[in-house]
Amino acid sequence: MPQQKRLLVVDDDEPNRDLLGRRLLRSGYDVRLAGSGEQALAILAGERIDLLLLDGTMPGMSGLDVLREIRRTRPASEFPVLMVSANHQSDGVVAALRAGANDYLTKPLDFAVALARIEAGLLVAANDRELRRQMELYRLASVASDQGLWDWDLAAGRVEYSLRWKAMLGYSAGEIGGDPEEWFGRIHPDDRRRARNEVCRHLDGSTDHLVSEYRMRHRDGSWRWFANRGSAARDEDGRPVRLVGCHTDITARMTVDPLTSLLNRAWLEAELRDLESRNQPATLLLFDLEGIERVEESLPAGSAGPFLAALAGRLREILTEAGTAGTSIARPADREFAVLLHGVSPAEEAGKLATRIQTALNEPVALDGHTLFAGARIGIATTSRGELAGALIPNAHAAMRHAREQGDPGVEFFHKRMRERETEELRLDADLRRSLEERAFVLHYQPKVRLEDGSIRGFEALVRWRRSPAGLVQPEHFIPRAERTGLIVPLGKLVLERACRDTAELRRQFPQVTVSVNVSGRQFAEPRLLEHVGGALEASGLPPAGLRLEITETAVMKEPETALAMLERLHQMGVGLKLDDFGTGYSSLTYLHRFPIDTLKIDRSFVMRLPGAAESVAIVRAILTLARSLQIDVVAEGVETRRQAEMLHSMGCEYAQGYWYSRPVDLATLRELLAGRCLPRSERETAVVPAVSDRIVA
Repeated sequence: MPQQKRLLVVDDDEPNRDLLGRRLLRSGYDVRLAGSGEQALAILAGERIDLLLLDGTMPGMSGLDVLREIRRTRPASEFPVLMVSANHQSDGVVAALRAGANDYLTKPLDFAVALARIEAGLLVAANDRELRRQMELYRLASVASDQGLWDWDLAAGRVEYSLRWKAMLGYSAGEIGGDPEEWFGRIHPDDRRRARNEVCRHLDGSTDHLVSEYRMRHRDGSWRWFANRGSAARDEDGRPVRLVGCHTDITARMTVDPLTSLLNRAWLEAELRDLESRNQPATLLLFDLEGIERVEESLPAGSAGPFLAALAGRLREILTEAGTAGTSIARPADREFAVLLHGVSPAEEAGKLATRIQTALNEPVALDGHTLFAGARIGIATTSRGELAGALIPNAHAAMRHAREQGDPGVEFFHKRMRERETEELRLDADLRRSLEERAFVLHYQPKVRLEDGSIRGFEALVRWRRSPAGLVQPEHFIPRAERTGLIVPLGKLVLERACRDTAELRRQFPQVTVSVNVSGRQFAEPRLLEHVGGALEASGLPPAGLRLEITETAVMKEPETALAMLERLHQMGVGLKLDDFGTGYSSLTYLHRFPIDTLKIDRSFVMRLPGAAESVAIVRAILTLARSLQIDVVAEGVETRRQAEMLHSMGCEYAQGYWYSRPVDLATLRELLAGRCLPRSERETAVVPAVSDRIVA
């Protein structure tokens, strides 16, 4: 059943608009209505419209303005627009037609005439689409038949190659003789034996037809992929006397990315192997694109394709303008582009080209009414004579990853230290996985004290790794890697379970103690977080009020509405919630009053600058004032000196933790601190005042 045609009627006069819309509906059309040019463009951006009836004179954005905007992306042959106006003057008609209108109707409308012109406009558009389809079919048929014929007289040992066969390899009529080696000698060394065997198997009757694919050397030195199809003619005794067939250039299918028309990874790897076999140096610029995920998530399915194609076109323009000889562009992976420079480029020249490419790719792309952005991080690797060109891709990948981690300027040259670091990271990953299985992690606890008297109010659980033979490893040396690999989720679950178990045990002697456990961004986004928290509480017997979860401001502000839902569910469980690293640059103020947070934690970067840095003093005062107004507790972390403690106390901060009071300690030492049997010493001071008291306050 034919799809119902959808018309858009645009007129600022509501009675005219509604009347025409109703009459068109009765005539069998699907109708949309718009009262302004801006509304019309919004509908066109989001819906399929087959024809537009556009009022020429409207306040604000006129009909001609709307028409010109439409024609920027949609030609008259594809999208018919009928201008409707009370202006009968020829200059108005001419202006509309010159702006791209397909037809012109005057008010008051003769509906029968209007209907006929609508039908004519739709018919012309349909015919144009069919014509384009037929032309595309014709083009594809022409390409499919663009074959190079060959005829091999087996008895004479001569091959007749057609002009097209020779031209496909870059040669003219008289430049290739009739020797079979003119053919087989040009096949890639890696494919040659297989190609000969496939001919022999067909000649001895093992196959009904000759079917083969291989690479051949073009006159310009490049390798082209060919599909070879043929069949043998045999005498009455079944002996082959003639072999006839054709070559089809399938390079595009084998080596070209269909989305961007750039060379693909197969071509890049083959080209590098060829460079290696000829001992030729090369330089590779490899870059990944950032922001593609946002395009795929926010726009309709398939929108990333035109976006990537637009970026590929921009890349071609840059390299054409740069005039870099011996340059090839490839798309070796979904979100990667590569530029291969034959020969060793000076570092300064390669760096300038990379920066130019990066700048261009960072520029916005206008697509279907949207403004899209993509960033790029570029890794550069170079080989000289005698080195393996095949190492260029992994080396450039290593440099690209390093560029991504370093941030701006985002262009890095490969050096051997990167490979050593990646080897160490792989070893670290393996050790982390094994240690998780063996549960080779221990918890240390740092007391949280009341500034008024130094009494312990609770403690924070901090993980340490017993990595043999390195001994006890501090978290800054393995937590970032666990975050990147996703191992932070099982590690965080282990820490949560052990902290709950230890605290439940301590509460038998000290009933009011609580424990704070850090939740990473990856953990917070983990759908099973509620299950993990509930399971740890149930297994340990720790009441929810005995657990505080510390969640960074970064994590909650990544997806504020999603975070709010998770925080509310945790709050309903009865678990305390702390916002960690508060004030470090993420704008959570508009959400803070909605989050069920009971404690803010002032980041150590502000505390360490007290009391001298005026900016830090102002920030701390502001956080304390905000917390008081919201009736939220505040903990200052990283307190290391008496002056810091005294200043925080004078400013109204009630709680703190840091080396001034105690380093993180093991469970046994924590028990002694709680029992008042040991007094921690600051590294910077010889005495602790106020000392951690033997009082434990809920």
